[in-house]
Amino acid sequence: MKILSTTIICLLFTTLSFAKNITILNNGKAGGSYNARTLMYKDGLEARGFNVEYKNIGKISQAVKIFKETNEPTIMVYSNNQVHKQDLYHTKNNFIMLEYQQPLYVCKTNAAIGKKVSITVAHGKGYDTNLLKGILGDQIILVPYKNSGAMLKGILGGDVDAMVNNQGKSLKYQASGEGICEVNSALPTMLATVIGTNVDIESLRKTVYEISTDKDFTEYHTSKKLARPSDTLQQELEMTIRSEELWTK
Repeated sequence: MKILSTTIICLLFTTLSFAKNITILNNGKAGGSYNARTLMYKDGLEARGFNVEYKNIGKISQAVKIFKETNEPTIMVYSNNQVHKQDLYHTKNNFIMLEYQQPLYVCKTNAAIGKKVSITVAHGKGYDTNLLKGILGDQIILVPYKNSGAMLKGILGGDVDAMVNNQGKSLKYQASGEGICEVNSALPTMLATVIGTNVDIESLRKTVYEISTDKDFTEYHTSKKLARPSDTLQQELEMTIRSEELWTK
């Protein structure tokens, strides 16, 4: 009886220890929202006693490959505008949380206002180029950038005439006085998510949600005027899956 009790205690200890180990993949680069969010989740998990293995991948396609192949408990930030490009979709087996939603803006330099032919348009690498051309016109010249911060630098530096960017960077550009930014209602809404593999979705969701309400995250969301949906896991997943369809034509 004593041996059996000892075995049960050891197994329980091993299970609890395993549950506290987690890998987080940083699929973004400095200056981008993926990078900023990943680092805040990393700090939040560590503050809550998790043993975090932080992998600074810096490239979403490589991070997705690791995510698909790993057998370890792993999470990463993600978004609905990447799913078709990366062939990784939100499902009940990987979806943890819908963190925020925001419209996309089209920004133009003052010199490009009213110009429709042969303008250079910066966009994120994961964006569907057919979708962008269908909305902005097939005579535009699309220029892929590594992240939202790089796009902002590009348009401020005069490298492009316009950009399709998130709310935070677009409002920052508009504040510069160098051009104008407008919400494009034809563009689908961008949904920022957290996904995981080899984890207990329900349990980890509680922790991830709690982290997303920490001071740093609250200030991040407020400063960028990001809308925070708060719903059940199933409702958030259904909303995210529906939105994926709008990112391809």
